[in-house]
Amino acid sequence: MSIPCYCQGESEEDGLPAYETSPDLALAALLTLMSSFPAQRSAAVAQSIVTHLRVVSADERLDGILRGCAAQLVNNWEALILLSQPGPEPLVPSARVIN
Repeated sequence: MSIPCYCQGESEEDGLPAYETSPDLALAALLTLMSSFPAQRSAAVAQSIVTHLRVVSADERLDGILRGCAAQLVNNWEALILLSQPGPEPLVPSARVIN
């Protein structure tokens, strides 16, 4: 059973809710995204996580330890963006060649 996350803000700019009025909303959205990543493993979700980590790490209203943790995780999640991108199509075995 999943708990719905009401992370939509009143106004959105650059696709993010208005986190300047509620820093906890950014954190709730980040936790929701991070917990859904294993099931979806998409580069778009990983990119959204990176964006939210940057928002959390820059918000001085949040605890310093939390901001530092978010800042440290950015590089890891940027790597997951790359790893989540579709790779080249697998090579199709060629027809058997007889010498």
